[in-house]
Amino acid sequence: MKRIVSDHKIAVSLEKIEKSKHSSFYTGIYDQPYFDGAWHYHPELELLLITKGNGIRLVGDHAEDFKTNDLVLLGGYLPHAWIPDSKFLKENSKQHCRSIYIQFKKDIFGSHFMDIPELKGVRKILTHAERGIKVTGKHKEKIISLFKKIPRSSSLKQLLTLIRILDLINLSGYDLLVSEKYFKNSFYFKSSRILKIHEFIMENYAKKVSIKDCATITNMTVSSFCRYFKNETTYTFTEYLNKIRIDFSKKLLAHTDVPIKEIGFDCGYNSIPYFNKQFKKIEKISPYAYRKSQKRTTN
Repeated sequence: MKRIVSDHKIAVSLEKIEKSKHSSFYTGIYDQPYFDGAWHYHPELELLLITKGNGIRLVGDHAEDFKTNDLVLLGGYLPHAWIPDSKFLKENSKQHCRSIYIQFKKDIFGSHFMDIPELKGVRKILTHAERGIKVTGKHKEKIISLFKKIPRSSSLKQLLTLIRILDLINLSGYDLLVSEKYFKNSFYFKSSRILKIHEFIMENYAKKVSIKDCATITNMTVSSFCRYFKNETTYTFTEYLNKIRIDFSKKLLAHTDVPIKEIGFDCGYNSIPYFNKQFKKIEKISPYAYRKSQKRTTN
């Protein structure tokens, strides 16, 4: 079942990828009771295989159910999240989620290496990954088999296998995930200061976030910070904070069955009437009506 997320972009946080100083990429296994559902992005491309679990995969403005053997390649800075099915979140649940992933930068192969004629397919795939790729087609099982061996392989073999997988994806067939419109209008931050503030808000949006804290981060007085922030974003600080919180609530309303009251608390609102008021102010519709409209369009 395929869903399209609203054009109103969900704010995202930057995930910092830690890799060995002796490696140009990072590979790992996620093995937890549930996927954390965090909406995030990182500069690295990410190749990810679901080996256990199911739920909803969000990539940019695209949303789709995922299950075991779901395989995607996502470009750098492309926002994404895996929201687990509600059964994984139940108390004393015996369910488990698992994935294998590789995160790497496009330049790990070097510009001259990528000019080799035999790597034409790999170049094509890395370009298309900017919109997100869901792997399908005749070579998918072979790709999955190779991918599962990567965590146990040497660093050199991992790199060679990655190149082989990228080539097979091109030969296998795939679906592009995010819309062309979303890709052309992707978010960006005009300054490192605003990015720093945004990351701080993203890490603390469910708590009390003060203007004073953000002013301190940017080494400004409160009054200077308020003027600077409004000039850079066109929002007041409070408007921006509410926008981030409401964007998160929209994601939960549209793609989960979590009660509206709990969603309000989860998004940093201590007062549910205030949450309802801010939601209606920004979206021109109540949280209940928004959820109902989203359920109707996805059935």
